[in-house]
Amino acid sequence: MIGKNKAKNTDTRRKSSTSGSQPTIFDVPSYKAAEAAHLLKLSNSTVRAWCFGQNYVDRTGALKSFLPVIKPADRQERLLSFSSLCELHVLGAITRNYRIPLQRVRPALEYVRKELAEPRPLLAENFRTNGLDLFLENAEQLVSVTQGGQTALRGEFEQALDRIERGSSGNPVRLFPFSRTAGTASTQPTVIVIDPTIAFGRPFIATASVRTEVIHDRFGAGDSPSEMAKDFGVSQEEILEAIRYEQHLAA
Repeated sequence: MIGKNKAKNTDTRRKSSTSGSQPTIFDVPSYKAAEAAHLLKLSNSTVRAWCFGQNYVDRTGALKSFLPVIKPADRQERLLSFSSLCELHVLGAITRNYRIPLQRVRPALEYVRKELAEPRPLLAENFRTNGLDLFLENAEQLVSVTQGGQTALRGEFEQALDRIERGSSGNPVRLFPFSRTAGTASTQPTVIVIDPTIAFGRPFIATASVRTEVIHDRFGAGDSPSEMAKDFGVSQEEILEAIRYEQHLAA
């Protein structure tokens, strides 16, 4: 698992975000839907629908409602938490190469939620060992045979799960988001990380804890990647990756 040893120094401060105990920093309302969409390279409409639901018109012209599949941190203010980001990240794996209708994702996930007795199964440590099989079995009719069926979709899920770092309690504590829109999940770099205990939960270079937006701003002001690499004690490629990531966000 990516960054397995990086959470050791902070694990003792972190408690379960799914246990029903007092809310933690991982559940604090911190991100607007549009920001979450940018950070995770998802469409705004996908994030809004999965987190807040949406109305739509079916083929007969009737008005229907799609209920949310992910619990937002603050529904009234329409804000998401770090935990919400992790759930979106995992579900977003199936949108990278598959166009699965949102209204079909929900019943498959509801089935897993019931079978695992987990209110937020995508955050549960046993989702990979048990829940993923249940999801794929229940959603089998959604998988395009021409794209490789369940095997390919399983790979997308597993690679997305590998980018979530878990603490000693088994709950997500760090997320390495996909930083590029092109390329397979297995070729995506792991330079950028999101940690709610660092940089106010905004993306930064993992090896230097410097926010990507700071690098992007300095680049816009005329500083070269080589100069910043020296200043921050990182490689030039890490600086370039941060710039690419932020340039996508600004697009």
